[in-house]
Amino acid sequence: MARIAVVGGGISGLAHAYFLKKKFADATITVFEPGNPGGNIATLVHEGATLEPGPDSYLDRTGLFNHMMRDLGLQSEVLFEDKKSAKRFVLKDGYLVAAPKSPGGLITTSLLFFPEKIKIFLAMRKKFSLWPTITLFDAARNVLGFSAAEYLASPMARGIFGSEAEDLEFSSIFPELFRKITESAKLKTAIREYSNEKRSYWQKELKEIQFERGIYSLKGGLITWTNALVAKLRDLGVEIVKDKIARINRDAGQKLVLSSKAKPYEAFDEVVFAVGTEDLAYIWRDHDKDLSRKLGELKYSPINVVYAAWNKKEFSPGGYGFLVPRKERAAILGTIFASNVFPGRAPANQFLTKTMISGDSDLFKDNELSDLAEESLGRILKLKAKPLWSKVFRHNPGIPRYAPGYGEWKKEVQTLLEKHRGVRFAGWAFSGIGLADQVESAYLHAKARAP
Repeated sequence: MARIAVVGGGISGLAHAYFLKKKFADATITVFEPGNPGGNIATLVHEGATLEPGPDSYLDRTGLFNHMMRDLGLQSEVLFEDKKSAKRFVLKDGYLVAAPKSPGGLITTSLLFFPEKIKIFLAMRKKFSLWPTITLFDAARNVLGFSAAEYLASPMARGIFGSEAEDLEFSSIFPELFRKITESAKLKTAIREYSNEKRSYWQKELKEIQFERGIYSLKGGLITWTNALVAKLRDLGVEIVKDKIARINRDAGQKLVLSSKAKPYEAFDEVVFAVGTEDLAYIWRDHDKDLSRKLGELKYSPINVVYAAWNKKEFSPGGYGFLVPRKERAAILGTIFASNVFPGRAPANQFLTKTMISGDSDLFKDNELSDLAEESLGRILKLKAKPLWSKVFRHNPGIPRYAPGYGEWKKEVQTLLEKHRGVRFAGWAFSGIGLADQVESAYLHAKARAP
C-alpha cells in the first residue's frame, strides 16, 4: 500500500490529494499544511460584505469544477456569473472601452485601429514562427499588430499575472497554443485545433458533465469549496497535519523522509510538493544544494488588493470591471465590480469593488493604498463619491513571474529533479497561474500515475 505525502494545503495540494485518493483508495495520503487549508483562497466577511483577498472565481473551461462540485455535494451552492457582469472593459485614452468576448469581436472592437483589424483577418491565413523566449507583447504585436499588444495583451498580462506583457514568456503561459502555432500551417488552424483538442479530451474524460463555460463561485465564497474538499478528504481517510515541512531526506531503504523543525515523519513512497519556490529551496537546501539554488532563482510579482464599499445610489456601474494597459500609466492594474459578478456579495444598499495594485507593499501603508485606489477610480470613472470603507490585503511574494527564460529554468529544475524518484513539484510556479490550471494538473497527474 503506497504512502503519499502532499506538502502544501492550498488548492493545488488539496486537489492532488483528492484525485490521488479517488484513484488509489488504498493509498495512505497525508497532507502537511501549517496554516488554514486553502492557501490563497481565504474568503472572509467584513462589514457585511464577502471578500475574496486572493482568487475570487473559477473559470471552468473543461467541466472539471462542476464535476468536483457534484462529488462534494455542492451543486446547490454553485453560483454562475451574473448577466450584469457580461461586459468587460479596457481603459483606452482615459475611457472605458468594451473588450472583445470572442475572436470575432476583434473585428468590431474600438480598441484596435481599422488597418490592424485587416491585419488580424489576413494573419489568420498565415503561418507564424515564434521563438521559445518571445514575450507575450511581441507575440501579440507580430501576429495581431501593435495596438493589439498594447490594448489586449498588456491588460490581460496585468490582470491575470500581475506583470507586464513585455515581461512574460508566451511559450510558458500558453504552452499548448505556442506549440500549435509553430506546428500548424495557418494561425486559424492552430487556434481551431488547440480549442478542439482540449474540448474533446475533457468531453471524453467527463462525458456525463453538462456545464456552461464561464466564471463560477459559491454562495459562501470559494472557501466553501476548500472547506468541503477538506471534509471530503478526511472522510476518505486522508490525514491533514498542521505542520510545516522543513527538510527532506531518504532513509536506508531509499524512501522519502520529511521532517519539520520539531520532528521527522514516517517514510513515504511519493511526495508531491505544492508550495512556493522559496519554501522548496529551503526544504531542499541540504539534500540537493544545486536544486535548492535553482529553485531560489524564480522571481515573484507582489500584488496589493483594495476592497471598497460604496453607497449604491452614488456609484453603481455596469459590467465585470476593467483592466488598465501599461500605456495608460495609471497607478492600478484594474478593478473588479464585485457586486455585479455574483449576487449578495455586499449589503443591498452598497456596491463592492476590488482593485489590484502592483508593487512592493512594504513601501505603502494601508491608507496610502486605499487612497491610491480611490484617486484612480475617481479619475478613471469620473467618480466624486467617497467609499464607505476600504480594506487592504497584501500578497507577498505574490504571483510567480513566467518571464523570458522561465521555460529553460523549469527544464533545468525538472532535470535536477529526475534523480529524485517519487518527487513531484506542483502549484503556481509549475502548473500555471489559474485555479483551473492547478485542478486540471492534479487530475492529469493522478490519471497518469501508474498503480
